[in-house]
Amino acid sequence: MEKLSMVQESLSNEANNVVFISSETCSICHVDEPKVRKLAKEASIPFHHLDILHEPELAGFFEVLTVPAVLVYHDGKEIARQARFIDFTTLNELLQQLPKDSETTDYQTLFGEQ
Repeated sequence: MEKLSMVQESLSNEANNVVFISSETCSICHVDEPKVRKLAKEASIPFHHLDILHEPELAGFFEVLTVPAVLVYHDGKEIARQARFIDFTTLNELLQQLPKDSETTDYQTLFGEQ
């Protein structure tokens, strides 16, 4: 289990991050965590697992009201969030589409605007 300070450092230094927030008393968290970890690994994105019971301040920092919660970051900004019911297909598609570095994103090209 990681600490919030380690995750904050990674959010500042890595282009992409996946943060999985769970609780040791949450049975679905134990099932979902390995699946999310595998998707992050396949996309070569750092994966962070935090337990809300060990660090209650996580709820306020990440504004998480229920677990499991999966938060995806690009350039230190949250770009996606899923909680309670995780759609693994959508999550996988998003992770595969993320730019691999912190290059400037051309939103006109990304969204097909002319």
